Amino acid sequence: MTKRIILVVLALTVVFITAWAGGKQEEVKANVISFMFQGPPGEVEAFKGVAERFTAETGIQVELLYTPHDVYNEKVAGFVAANSLPDVMQLDAPFLCNYVWNEYIVAVEEYLEKDVVADMTPSNIAQCIYPIDGKLYAIAHIDSTVLLYGNRTYLEKIGARIPKSTADAWSVEEFEGYLAKLAKLPEVKYPLDIMRAYGVKTEWGTYAFYPAFVSAGGGLIDRKQWKSKGTLTSPASIRVAETFQRWAQNGWIVPASAGDNLLFNEAREAAIAWNGHWMWAPAYASLDDDLVAMPLPNFGKGVVTPNGTWIFSITKNANKEAAGKFVSYMLKDKQFLDEWQAISAYPALKSWVARYELYSDPKKMAIAAEQSNVAVARPPHPAYPIITSSFMKAFDDILNGEDVKSALDEAANMIDRDIEDHDGYPPFGK
Repeated sequence: MTKRIILVVLALTVVFITAWAGGKQEEVKANVISFMFQGPPGEVEAFKGVAERFTAETGIQVELLYTPHDVYNEKVAGFVAANSLPDVMQLDAPFLCNYVWNEYIVAVEEYLEKDVVADMTPSNIAQCIYPIDGKLYAIAHIDSTVLLYGNRTYLEKIGARIPKSTADAWSVEEFEGYLAKLAKLPEVKYPLDIMRAYGVKTEWGTYAFYPAFVSAGGGLIDRKQWKSKGTLTSPASIRVAETFQRWAQNGWIVPASAGDNLLFNEAREAAIAWNGHWMWAPAYASLDDDLVAMPLPNFGKGVVTPNGTWIFSITKNANKEAAGKFVSYMLKDKQFLDEWQAISAYPALKSWVARYELYSDPKKMAIAAEQSNVAVARPPHPAYPIITSSFMKAFDDILNGEDVKSALDEAANMIDRDIEDHDGYPPFGK
């Protein structure tokens, strides 16, 4: 069967326009690379700055192809259709297997400086490895995690225990009891913000909440047989889905229409936020020492957290040597890393961790660093785009009141049908 990338898109939009033509193609290509990336304004400025410094030192021009996060996969599909992928391309780590399986990207280690590869943390390596051949197909300077943020004043008012480590995390029963108490505080409009404003139909829906399913003993798919039926539809998974639905029906969860900063806005209408490491900086700027970072709750089998983020890959038809030089330069550029540190980025380079105070301070984000020890990656499989799109829809439908078992059954059937349609995605399957 012809290999194809499975991206859920509304249209294929070709946005790449080649900068060279005719007999001058080889000459221009040798001194120009294109770089496709996404991110909020602070990250965009950091990319622009490091590209300028790289060009000043090497003479290699970097064509910056900024693409908004919400349409990123759509634009990748457009590049694929036009056979014009950029030289260096950010991709979301759980999609790596799909990109490698489709032969869109190449193993990168031979094009990177050896000390850069040696500086990767184990979690960084894990998010960039293709499990079939064990090779490194990407690299990153950052990783990620999700945790609970609380308003200390509200938690103290209800007598809540503040966890100090992942081993000390709230059980889901304890957590639910605190939500019920917080709901009775007059100053708390919503006990819990799970960032529905991010859109649970985006990758946030899978990334942030599949750990709860794994923590309960369920999950998205069996990682040996690569079947979703029986795992996503297990009693443990159903129990987790019913828990989130109950919280939503109780009016405890911030609706998408209310925005995404209720924990630390002026009114401080939310008491706890289920959010990524990136929330620390803006929340701390508002709440100061009233902000407390805590591990995700234990749904029965121990705390489980996500990992993986946007990583740098080199495409098949790239100017690979120049691309490798650019990626290596980024990961060694102190100014570039410092700019990411300013937005509390989660470090994935050992040398950077060593000089990063935020993630070693128990009063700040040390718990986030500890969570890397209990992280479980999203399923490393070529069908991941279907796995995540199916789960995201089901989770959103469940929050909106749809029958839990029916929603999970539908998602599992879609996942298993796609894998069957691709004969198991060999060499992953038969």
